[in-house]
Amino acid sequence: MNMLSSQLLGATAPVTVSRFMTHRASMSKRAKGLSSYGQVQEHDVASTTSATKLMTMLFDKACVLLKTAMRALESNDNQAFHQSALHALQIVLSLRFVLDTESASELSQSLFDTYTTIAASLKKALEEQDAAAIATIYEALDELRTAWHSVARP
Repeated sequence: MNMLSSQLLGATAPVTVSRFMTHRASMSKRAKGLSSYGQVQEHDVASTTSATKLMTMLFDKACVLLKTAMRALESNDNQAFHQSALHALQIVLSLRFVLDTESASELSQSLFDTYTTIAASLKKALEEQDAAAIATIYEALDELRTAWHSVARP
C-alpha cells in the first residue's frame, strides 16, 4: 500500500466507522421508538375497539393476506406467498382459539368447526401452492368477513 493510500485510509477509516456506528445507534433508537409506538398503538386499538370491530379487522386482514398470496403465486414470488398465507393461517387459528367452546353453544361449535376446516384447507393449499384452493378459501373468509361487518354495523 502506498503512502497516499495509507494516509487516506488512516484519515477516513475512523470517520467511516464513527459515522457507521452513529448511524447504527440512530437506527437502533429509531427501531426501538417505532416498536414502542407500535405497542402503544396496538394497545390503544385493543382497548378502544369493540370485540366485534376487532373481529372484522382480523377478517379484513386475513382477506388482504390471501389476495396478496394469490398475487404472489401468480408472479412466482414464493417468499411473499408463504409469508402471506402463513399469516392468514395464524389469523384463522387465532379466531378459532378465541371462541367460547366450553359453553356448548351451537354457534361457537359451528364456528370452531368452520375455522378448523378453513385452517386445514389453508395449510394444505399452502403446502401444495394451490391457487384454486386459496381462491376458494378467500371466498369463504370473505363471506364470513361480510357477515361480521353486518353484525358490527350500529
